[in-house]
Amino acid sequence: MKTLFLLTLTFFCLKLHAQTIEELYNQEKFSELISYADKTDSLENEDLYCIGYAFFQLEKDKEAILMYDKAIEKGLDEDYIYLFKGLAQRYDKQFDEAEKSFREAIKRNPLAQKNYTELANCFYAQDQYDTALVYFKRARELDFELGDPYLKIPNIYQIQEKYEEALSEYNISLGMIDQSDPYYYEILMGIGQLEYTFTENYKASAEAYAKVVSDVPEYYPIYTKLIKSYYAAEEYGKGDSLFYILRSAYEKEELPEEMMESGMIGMSQFEWNDRPVLVMRMLKEPSKLLDIKYKVYLLNETGDDIDRMLMTEKTIQLEKDGAKHLLCERGKNGAHYTYSYGWSSDEIEYESLKKASIMVFEKELTPSASSNFSIPKNTEEKKEDTSKKKKKKKKKRNK
Repeated sequence: MKTLFLLTLTFFCLKLHAQTIEELYNQEKFSELISYADKTDSLENEDLYCIGYAFFQLEKDKEAILMYDKAIEKGLDEDYIYLFKGLAQRYDKQFDEAEKSFREAIKRNPLAQKNYTELANCFYAQDQYDTALVYFKRARELDFELGDPYLKIPNIYQIQEKYEEALSEYNISLGMIDQSDPYYYEILMGIGQLEYTFTENYKASAEAYAKVVSDVPEYYPIYTKLIKSYYAAEEYGKGDSLFYILRSAYEKEELPEEMMESGMIGMSQFEWNDRPVLVMRMLKEPSKLLDIKYKVYLLNETGDDIDRMLMTEKTIQLEKDGAKHLLCERGKNGAHYTYSYGWSSDEIEYESLKKASIMVFEKELTPSASSNFSIPKNTEEKKEDTSKKKKKKKKKRNK
């Protein structure tokens, strides 16, 4: 009778453990879940998988691999156990072992997009892009599960500086990806960037960026890219309307921290003598003497430092048609120069500002006055580049 009671109690405790493990897994209480790791002999294979997954989420990959192996030893032979074992091995830089695990997952379920995607990511993580492309393309042909292959196929071509192929693949992926996946917007931004920098089809660039702004209006960093596309397409009114949205968000302190601290927005970028010129507009409207409305940066030949900085400064309007804003320059040595070029209205037309800046660069305009004071060096914005680096984002690991 005592023996029967103990057996019944043991069975009840095991059953309770199983239920508790499932609950902790569903509730994502991973730190509590791994406390069962020393009871593996009495646990079922699915429980061991759950504990392995908890270690995986806690970035304890070696312990995760150990639990996954124990689950396999106890008869768990589904594709997902090999998939997650491979993921843990890949995060642990065991790339050869990870490749084997992913291939085992594919063998058990050759129609699962995730299995091919993660095998491709194994090669992508090692910069073996041509091999990664083979498996990403196979994954993209299967039923949608992950956004990775849709983004990374064109991303690889962009890394390899094959911009025509990259743009083509971005458009193919755009027509295939589930639009609810976050990578849908990454693809649109990739199209917008290449249409701006590679094909110089600014209307197409604006169309791609505008879709992102329309669907995700609170994602303010993309507004600057769309404004530049509109300005490059000479659709200044559309660009200005977006600027005023940003100004309103700035006044409400709703912009991201970096944009709030900068206090200005990139409006345009053009070339002068094969050198980039950036046109920035202050988010705060000038209200007092010497307040700045625009800054114009002429970068050096490599585009990684500021060579000259022009700005428009508010001045005292002495006559009805007199200047309200004057073109000025701040030299690297702290000198301040004023040019005999101004605007009688608060609305400074972009084409006029661009023309005046080029006249200064070509020495057709010379300063009418100067003063000297020291200033800190500033490099607010760098030239936009067509090359796209791999982004390493820390994110929650997937189930």
